[in-house]
Amino acid sequence: MTGTGQPPGTLLDAFARTAAAYPDVPAVRWGEQVMTWGQYAERACAVAAGLAALGVRRGDHVVLLLRNRPEFYLADLACLLLGAVPVSVYLSPAVEPLAAVLASCEPVAVVAETAAFADRARAAASSIAAAGAQLIVVDQAAAADTLPFGPLLQTGPASLAGAVAAAQPGDTATMLYTSGTTGNPKGVPLTHANLMSAAATLSARMGVSLAGCRQLSYLPMAHIGERLATHYLHLIQGSTVTCCPDLADFPAVLRQTSPHLLFGAPRMWERLQAGVAARLAAPGQPVTRDLLAGFGLADLRTAIVGSAPLPRHVHEFWLDAGIPLANCYGQTESCGVGTWDPHDIVLGTCGKPFGGTEIGFTADGEILVRGPALFGGYYRDPAATARAVDAGGWYHSGDLGQLDAGGNLVLGGRQDDVLVPTSGHNVQPAPIEASLARIDCVGHAMAIGHGRPYLTALLVLDPEETAAWAGKAGVSPEVAAGHLGLLALIADGVEAVNAGLPGAERIRRHAVVTGPWPLASDLLTATGKMRRGGVARRYADVIETLYRPA
Repeated sequence: MTGTGQPPGTLLDAFARTAAAYPDVPAVRWGEQVMTWGQYAERACAVAAGLAALGVRRGDHVVLLLRNRPEFYLADLACLLLGAVPVSVYLSPAVEPLAAVLASCEPVAVVAETAAFADRARAAASSIAAAGAQLIVVDQAAAADTLPFGPLLQTGPASLAGAVAAAQPGDTATMLYTSGTTGNPKGVPLTHANLMSAAATLSARMGVSLAGCRQLSYLPMAHIGERLATHYLHLIQGSTVTCCPDLADFPAVLRQTSPHLLFGAPRMWERLQAGVAARLAAPGQPVTRDLLAGFGLADLRTAIVGSAPLPRHVHEFWLDAGIPLANCYGQTESCGVGTWDPHDIVLGTCGKPFGGTEIGFTADGEILVRGPALFGGYYRDPAATARAVDAGGWYHSGDLGQLDAGGNLVLGGRQDDVLVPTSGHNVQPAPIEASLARIDCVGHAMAIGHGRPYLTALLVLDPEETAAWAGKAGVSPEVAAGHLGLLALIADGVEAVNAGLPGAERIRRHAVVTGPWPLASDLLTATGKMRRGGVARRYADVIETLYRPA
């Protein structure tokens, strides 16, 4: 096994070494079931042969509409064994983004988890069969145009050695489609060389191997952070991954798994922090290992937060509890590799650049990224590629930031999110929104003001915090949203935020609205990033009231 150095060759080279070294060691767990590394290799080779019998060939695209379950691992690896390209998308209930993906990549097969996912694929493409693609369903329901996944496992297996010999570092190993914060999702092809480089630099920065360690797979596999940690680094180093396909089961599966490495968006760490804090006998009391064990956090050696800013008080809580939680910065286009430093954690920053990764800036502060993990361009979209990657090989992220005196990256929001009220001031909304979201009972916040005379804000109530407040106030959760006491609490919070802002950035008026704001919706991406356009459309009437004369 390779420890923290650069693993040679391809992902298949690495997988073959891991399977040979640990044939009887658990590779993937789900429920009470276990698949060892030897079984993983045998079953993936069988699925590869089954897909080949259906006509899947080297270079073909296979769309995976699968949550975090063993069939994802088998189908994805089977595609690699064939030289086909597994394509992952965010599993939004919306048909339009999936239709754009199918039209873009023209898959020869779609592997759908359930009949409902198969229905979505049919709706996204007028006829999967007419397009020449096979529709394969894991949890099979009777349908004339689908094939069951189960029989693929019974096929005479393909040759692992032959697949390893045929794979080349420059081959595309996966194509992930972006979450579509703006516009349609874009295909991001990533090669074996890209991903091997990313895994090696992540491992080197961690300073330890994950061999024999426990991981929890729960975020969408279209999320590069999840895919890099619990799929590619997993198969390179030989960790044991526990699958959690349903987020409703996350707390229980987290307790059962007690992972050594855990990656999550800020909202997950906020919810865990609230749960742990609620169990303390008194505020400020030290968090004990036994208390952390009750949440499945006692064995964490590596804790990563990404996708959006983490509130400072939440970060401080985890550091005080002995959890080495560190912010990271990266994007799908760079295999998630940008900046991260778990050994020298500086609050308010995303750490230092990974080894081999260059971070630069344009004159107006846009973050640039360059390195061996960077993709070669968007699939069938040369215009978007030309906008994103310049002649010098720098990827233009659209994010604003700077390096502090210690070389740590400090984010400053999105370049295209700048609000310019009629006063002419350029206002970055992200820091303001982060402060507003820390107000008690507020789950999300969006600042408004582009082309307007002043800034206002939409404040979305957090259902759980609001219910807790209602219980203490002796009112029902249904009436809490309009309760004068809660509205006064929030108004005081807004004033406290305003006290630390210059005049042009202060929130003059705000509206309190109720959710929910589900992931993978017109309001939030699957990774929790706000879709500003979608929010503005959903609450257009409310926003207009904020600018009417009082």
